Amino acid sequence: MALWGLAIGLRPMGDNSALTHLATGRYILHHGFPHHDPFAFTAQGLSWTVQSWLAAVGMALAERASFGHGVMLARAVLTTLLAVLAWRLTRPAGTMAGRILAVAPVLVIGSEQWPERPLLLGLVFLALLILAVEEERLPLWAVGVVMWLWVNSHGSFPLGLVYLGVRLVGRRLDHAPPGRLPRIAAAAGIGTLAGAMNPYGPKLLTFPLHLLARHDILARVREWRSPDFTQRPELVIAAALLLAAILAGRRRSWEDSLVALVFGAAALVGQRNLGLVAIVLAPVLARGLQRLGTVRGEQRSGATAVAAAALAAVAVLLLANALERPAYDLGRYPVRQLDWMQAHGLFRGRVATQDFVGNLVALRQGTARKVFVDDRYELYPRPLISDWFALLDGKEGWQHRLDKYGIDAVVWERNKPLAALLELDPAWKVVRRDKNWIVAVRR
Repeated sequence: MALWGLAIGLRPMGDNSALTHLATGRYILHHGFPHHDPFAFTAQGLSWTVQSWLAAVGMALAERASFGHGVMLARAVLTTLLAVLAWRLTRPAGTMAGRILAVAPVLVIGSEQWPERPLLLGLVFLALLILAVEEERLPLWAVGVVMWLWVNSHGSFPLGLVYLGVRLVGRRLDHAPPGRLPRIAAAAGIGTLAGAMNPYGPKLLTFPLHLLARHDILARVREWRSPDFTQRPELVIAAALLLAAILAGRRRSWEDSLVALVFGAAALVGQRNLGLVAIVLAPVLARGLQRLGTVRGEQRSGATAVAAAALAAVAVLLLANALERPAYDLGRYPVRQLDWMQAHGLFRGRVATQDFVGNLVALRQGTARKVFVDDRYELYPRPLISDWFALLDGKEGWQHRLDKYGIDAVVWERNKPLAALLELDPAWKVVRRDKNWIVAVRR
C-alpha cells in the first residue's frame, strides 16, 4: 500500500490550483503575508485571506530545498503516508481480503484525485483524526495540533468536526460506552479555535462559510459539481456507500450508518469530496467485512523479507525514474504561446486568459505580470466573475467586456466560442494559432 501511494505521488504535476499556491508561497517567503491580492490586475486593492498559507509556504520551502522536484517529493511523502494511514484504518477487518476490499476505494480515488494542492494535507489530517477515534491512542494534545494545522492548511477542516459530531450522536443512539470520543471531540474543538492564532486571525475559521456562500459560482467549476456517476471514481464511491450501508445495517450500528449517510451526502454535493468519503468509509467497511476470508497476514517468513526487499527496490526505481523526468507536465497549458508573447513584448499590456492559464502565469511571472483571472473564485467580486463567465461562454457583449478591463491581448482555447468570435471580429487580429490555442491582439 505504501508503494502504491508512492507511485501516485511521484507522477508529474500539473494541477492549476497548486500553481497559484506555490506562487503564493514564494511571495510569502520574499515579501511576507499578503493581505491584498498581488497577482491579478482585476483584483488590485481587494482584501485577500490566504486560507492555505501554511501549505503554500511548505510548498515553496520544498521547492527551494530541491528545485522543482521538491514539491513532487513532498507530495510523494504525503501520498505514501495517506496510503499507509488508510491501510491502518482497515485493521478492524482482521483478514487480508476484508482489509484489501475496504481500502480499495481509497486507492482508486487516490490514483485520480490526490493532487499536489493543500487538499491532500486535509485528507492526511482527516485520516489522522479518524485513527485517533478508531484506536484511541493518539494523545489529546496531538489531536489539537492536527486541527490547528488543518485550519491553517485547508478549508476542509469543518468536516473533521462534523465527523466527530456524527460519531458522538451515533454512539449515543447505539447506547455504547463513549470511551475517549468526547475528550477527542473537545480537544479537536480547542485545536480548531486555536487555529485563529495565525497571520490572518479568525478569518480562517469563517473562510469556509465565505466560500460556500458563493455556491452559485462554484457550480460552474467541475470539481464542485455533483457527480453524474459516469466516471470510475464516482462509480466506486457509489458501490462503497451501498456496501457500507448494507453492512452497517446488518450490524445494526447507528454510528457507522450515520457516518455513511452524512458523508454519502457530501459525496453527492461535490466531486471534490469523493476522496475524503473514501477515507471515512474505510473503517466502516472494515468492520462489516470481519469474516471475509481466513488469511490474516500475521505470519512472517523468509519469503516475507524477500518480498519486502523487492518492494523497496521497486520504490527506489520509481524514485530514480521520477527524478530523471520533468517534475511538471504542462501539456494542457499554452506554454509556447506564452513564451512567444513574452519574446514579442505582448505582456506589456493587459492579457486575458482562461482561469487555469492565469494560475500558470502567476507561477511563472509572479507579480511582474498581473493576470486577468485565475481559479480563486472566493476572491474576485461577483460582477467580474459574471463578466468572466460571459467571456467563457462567448455571450453577446463580449467586446464591451474586453474593453471594460482594457484588454490588449487574448490567449484562448480554439474550441471555445470566444476564439471563433475573435477570429471574425475586425477589431481584433489573430497573430498566432495552433490546433489548440490562439493569440489575438487589438488591431
